[in-house]
Amino acid sequence: MVVGVSDDDDDLRFKEAVRAQLAGDLPSASRIYVELLERRSDLVPALVNLAAIATSLGRPADAVELLERAVDLAPEHTNARCQLGLALARLGEHARADVAYAEALALDAHHLGALNNRALTLVAMMRHDEAFAHYRRALEVDPQCREAHQNLGAMLSKVGRLGDARAHLETAVKLSPDAPGPQVNLSQVLVKMGRAPDALPHLSRALATPLATAAWHSNLLLNLHYTEGPTREDVFRQHLAWARLRAPAPSGARPPIRASDTSRLRVGYVSPDFFSHAVAFFIESLLEHHDTSAFEVFAYASVAREDETTARLRTRVEHWRSVYGLSDADLADLIRADGIDILVDLAGHTADHRLGTFARTPAPIQITYLGYPDTTGLEALDFRITDERCDPAGSEPFHTEALLHMPRGMHCYRGPSDAPEPSPSPHMRLGHLTFGSFNNTSKLTERTIARWAIVLRAIPSARLLMKFPTLGDATTAQGYFAWFDQYGVKADRVTLRGRTFAHGAHLADHREVDVILDPFPYHGTTTTCEALWMGVPVLSLVGDRHVSRVGLSLLEQVGLKRFAAQNEASWIEAAVWLDSDEGRDELTALRGGLRERMRRSPLCDGPGKTRELEALYLEALRRVRHASSVSG
Repeated sequence: MVVGVSDDDDDLRFKEAVRAQLAGDLPSASRIYVELLERRSDLVPALVNLAAIATSLGRPADAVELLERAVDLAPEHTNARCQLGLALARLGEHARADVAYAEALALDAHHLGALNNRALTLVAMMRHDEAFAHYRRALEVDPQCREAHQNLGAMLSKVGRLGDARAHLETAVKLSPDAPGPQVNLSQVLVKMGRAPDALPHLSRALATPLATAAWHSNLLLNLHYTEGPTREDVFRQHLAWARLRAPAPSGARPPIRASDTSRLRVGYVSPDFFSHAVAFFIESLLEHHDTSAFEVFAYASVAREDETTARLRTRVEHWRSVYGLSDADLADLIRADGIDILVDLAGHTADHRLGTFARTPAPIQITYLGYPDTTGLEALDFRITDERCDPAGSEPFHTEALLHMPRGMHCYRGPSDAPEPSPSPHMRLGHLTFGSFNNTSKLTERTIARWAIVLRAIPSARLLMKFPTLGDATTAQGYFAWFDQYGVKADRVTLRGRTFAHGAHLADHREVDVILDPFPYHGTTTTCEALWMGVPVLSLVGDRHVSRVGLSLLEQVGLKRFAAQNEASWIEAAVWLDSDEGRDELTALRGGLRERMRRSPLCDGPGKTRELEALYLEALRRVRHASSVSG
């Protein structure tokens, strides 16, 4: 917010600075404000306006210093206290920000900026009830306040009230059709409700605005994988567009490869997901079993909220760097200073990724692995680690990275210690098959439901249990029941279940399921492994790209390749066969022995998979050295 001066202080230079600030010429405005403050250090409006510029330019610490001066000079200056809260929040000092907003509201209980921004801070501190009350107060002050509708919608989405979130965000879109924020938030809610095709136009509209961000564009790339419409060529072109439009230019030359073959190879893993997250489940064994005589391992944890998994992972590596809050440029400088030989991205285009760091080429060899089912589109990434089931021959033209294949599958899973023992197949006591899905509803689009309905219509006695936290939202659940009804399956055959807070209790719900139906086109990964660990096979439909071939890779590793159908007709045929006497016998036989089979399989071979991964690192090093010698 640009603040003016009183008539008594109204000079031409201040007006010139305000005009420059409103026009977006922030360097000129800053220069004039500094000149004014050199002559009149008590000019509070200049302090406040200069602080607003500092905050917008990513210098919140500078803004805090200016605003604290302003508040000392003018304790009843509401906007100064409000902006102080904003700058403190940007620094992650939410408790201090909350105090500043509370003091602003004590001066003006109807201040919309303070109400909205304090609510955002309360959300960051997980005080959702108080945040909700502040948003409600903001809407009482102004029912047409787009920011309140938008922020309330985002908060409701975070706590799982998707139907209410959608309503507020649709209102925000109607109030400000050209504002990108509501479009982005609405798209995220629609994806969570299984409506990814409906979400894409909203994201596209947001990306067409000057305020579009790299993170929004990455959301679009991820969401493209939930739908069956885009071709591989379409998806690849979008990844190239992201790199062209959003990636920063490399800063400085890429570090050279160290000449010595005798020192340990320094490998750095970069991830925002070193906490209780799917990526952590698949990387832990690999971190634990690295050959520390040959590899010196660094972890760059860009984790907003650390937990017990973070603490455990910290013990698995030699060097742990907590880098949340570091800019991409500063993180690149840290990696250069550490002398990393091979830098590994574990996020791709998923939430809070650090591809901006990789674009700055802080390491001589850069690899993407595990966290994202596609190319990054970045030329700065040299290699992508995958396997020949997920990305068979012919996949190369759809990658900017060279592909490195782990021989026995790219995933390494460790069974959870809190998992209960598998139970007998439920069909034995119920007399009918129960299909299941524990997947993220983002993957459960209308097309997936239509396909599952074919199976349920073909087996009239069968039932379906779907479980995911978002299914606890009444509006989302009603949408799924409506889809099933549309495709000829009555609600009494489908059970929808929301969140189970204890992980062991969540796994225990697999006791109610005979076989899991893998979503298409975006297969499960963690959910598939958890089902297999609980003795429940997964019926998967194989497609033409990584997201729809992960099921094949996982099932083949545990000797269940026959559960991966190569086309829709054979997938339906396999589901119907499972309802035969022979099929039910197969399910019964698998139930008790699948966990032990899995333990002995390549999928759970931590030491062996780590040796394979290390071999690929050495292969990447060999290739780069060879290319350097040829070009030299």
